[in-house]
Amino acid sequence: MSDFCTVLHSLNSPQNVGMIVRSHIAHGGNEIVFIGHELPWQFKKGSQSFSRKLEKQAEIIHLPNPDDVFEWCMANSYTSVAIEIAEQTSLLNQFTFPEKTALIVGNEADGLPTSFIKKCAHVVTIPQYGPVGSLNVAVSASIAMYELRRGLPAQEIIKDEFNTEVLSL
Repeated sequence: MSDFCTVLHSLNSPQNVGMIVRSHIAHGGNEIVFIGHELPWQFKKGSQSFSRKLEKQAEIIHLPNPDDVFEWCMANSYTSVAIEIAEQTSLLNQFTFPEKTALIVGNEADGLPTSFIKKCAHVVTIPQYGPVGSLNVAVSASIAMYELRRGLPAQEIIKDEFNTEVLSL
């Protein structure tokens, strides 16, 4: 099974962060890395209502300088994969993820800076079939996580994080 971490570059929306954390945990991700903010991300009601407080199940890492993420990835054997609309990208539905992937998404309004994208090992775009310029960052991250895990056997789920009975696969 391939390992992955999720890297959030300068995200500002508590709702987006919460949804990405929830998807990250649901897909069995490792670390969640916040980059581009001077202070560590604060999980408050706005993000926790979307994450269902699942951030408590993840190792949270804060790197204020975005360029430090590449050194961190190297030290932890992750290959950087940016999810972005850019030139010279691979399409998600045709991309094979590395064994250890650092899945990187950018700011809600600005995406990832061009200088940052150039340092990533891979840049992947989610193909779109309708007249929409881009997807929401949380939606994009969730789709990429699903695609990264697609084809792997699903784990049997008997109880969720709140110990509520759910259907097993």
